[in-house]
This record gives sequence, C-alpha cells and structure tokens, in this order.
Amino acid sequence: MNYQKTKKLLWIGIFGAFLTLIGDMLIGYIQFPEGVNMIEGYFAATLEMPVWRPVFGGLIGCLGICLEVPALLTIYPLIKEAMPKSAEFYRLSIYVYLALGGGAVHLPCGVFMWLYHTVTEKAGQDTGHEIAMQYLLYFLLPVSAVFMLFFFGANIIQFIAFFRGKTPFPKWYCVFNLLIGQLLFNSVRKIGNYAITNGIGTSNKSLGAIIMFTAFLIGFRKYVFDSDTARKEETL
Repeated sequence: MNYQKTKKLLWIGIFGAFLTLIGDMLIGYIQFPEGVNMIEGYFAATLEMPVWRPVFGGLIGCLGICLEVPALLTIYPLIKEAMPKSAEFYRLSIYVYLALGGGAVHLPCGVFMWLYHTVTEKAGQDTGHEIAMQYLLYFLLPVSAVFMLFFFGANIIQFIAFFRGKTPFPKWYCVFNLLIGQLLFNSVRKIGNYAITNGIGTSNKSLGAIIMFTAFLIGFRKYVFDSDTARKEETL
C-alpha cells in the first residue's frame, strides 16, 4: 500500500460521498403528512416538490456512490492477510456496491418518485400510485434486497476485523462503519417529522461515508503509514 495513492482514493471517496449527500437531500429533504408511513410519506411529498428534484437527486447520487467505491476498497488490503476468505467476500461486496448501489438502487429511488409524479399528472393519482407501487415491488425492492445482503455482509466483516484487532488501526476504529452510520442517522427521524430529520435519515449512508472516509484519512497516516514516511511521500 502507498500512502499517496491511498490518500487520493479516500479524497475521491469523500468527494463522492458529498455528491451522494446532495442527491439524498434532493430526494429526502421533505416533510411527510402526519400519520402516514414512510413509503406513503414519500408518495405524498413527491407531488409537492418540483419534478427535477428526484431526477437530479437520483443522477447525482448515482455518480457519488460510484466515486465512493475506490475509498471503500482501501479497506481490503488491511484485512486480506489476517482474514483472507472474509476479505475476498468484502471485495466482492464492494463490486456489488458499485454495480447496484448507484444505478440499480439510488437512481431508481429518484425514478420511482419521478414516475409517480409524471403518471399522476397525466392519468390521475390512483393510476400513478398503482404504477409506482408496481415499480417499487417488482424492480426496486428485489434489487435492494440483493444490495443490502452484500452491504450488510461487507460492513459486518469490516466491523469484526477492526474490533478483533486484525488491522493496524486501534480496535475502537470499528465504530467508523457505514452500517453503524446508517443506524445512527436513521434514528434522527425519531426526533420528529421535519424536512431536516427526514433529509438526514435519507442521507444515512452518505453522511456515514463522509465521517468514515475522513476518519480513515487521518488513521491511515497515523496508524498504517509512519507519519514521517507519509510526510516524505507528500514532499516528493
């Protein structure tokens, strides 16, 4: 592993995570009607927002997720010697993240909202709701289930590797994990039904990625690469 290369990959990931955050907020920064579940809340809020928001939110987030992948792959070399089989599954999972996370999960979330908005305008709300629900059930949910299987697997492996001291990082670095970020930022919804809390909840993975990549940017220099060596590489 090379410090300068690792540093660049993490910065690419941070940039990608910020793009994903913008996309998440375009889709999720909305207040739901009172007394509805999350899916119905998105349905109702879709008709209140301009149609360009889910379109651009899906596209920007798709690009951002793709750019997060190089940073996620910096974890693989840390665990491949101590946990070779788990490391291979982790690497496979990140490639699944690349293949499905942006174009097959995040972008279709925007498509789902755009579809409901557009069909409702052309054919009425009942027809729009029916077609959007069919799209959600037949396309988005099955792909999301596959994505989440690998997403959970990769993050559990990462947590175990750090928690058991299988990497040069201190064990407490296990808290910098996308799954933990997802749980943490999703719980913000419990504060109340506000645009900001729904936006943060929708942005759970991108906010978690920003924090995790930033922590790794600091940690790689401090714990993996000798600080003096890293400083010398920066001056070359």
